[in-house]
Amino acid sequence: MTFVDTNILIDIFQDDLDWCLWSAGRLQAATEAGPVMIDAIIVAELSRNYPSLADLMAPIKALSLDIAPIDAETAHMAGRRFAAYRKQRPAGAPPRPLPDFFIGAHAITQSVPLLTRDASIYRTYFPELTLITPEDEHD
Repeated sequence: MTFVDTNILIDIFQDDLDWCLWSAGRLQAATEAGPVMIDAIIVAELSRNYPSLADLMAPIKALSLDIAPIDAETAHMAGRRFAAYRKQRPAGAPPRPLPDFFIGAHAITQSVPLLTRDASIYRTYFPELTLITPEDEHD
């Protein structure tokens, strides 16, 4: 089972010239290995490009993505790690939104790896999380 970050789906849905092939390939490999999942946070992040939920659900279903519910354990972990981030964020560093912390926490509470291109936030605030990233292929 694999949790899929929003940036992977944006790459695929928007046919990103730089990342679509990598993201689609890794998503395909994850799907072949077992179920792939997202949550309501990712649905919310993707919704800006879709006028209706039905329009968004069509590509989600086409990719065989399951939508896992967010529980209290996930929400608590996300809030605590977001609070730690806010205390440690260097002056002038661009702010990170709370949804990133929900995504990391949800992958941890589901005990699954996260497929993402945005490793820095997860490596820093979710060090126990297994990541599938472009950088990991070159280690």
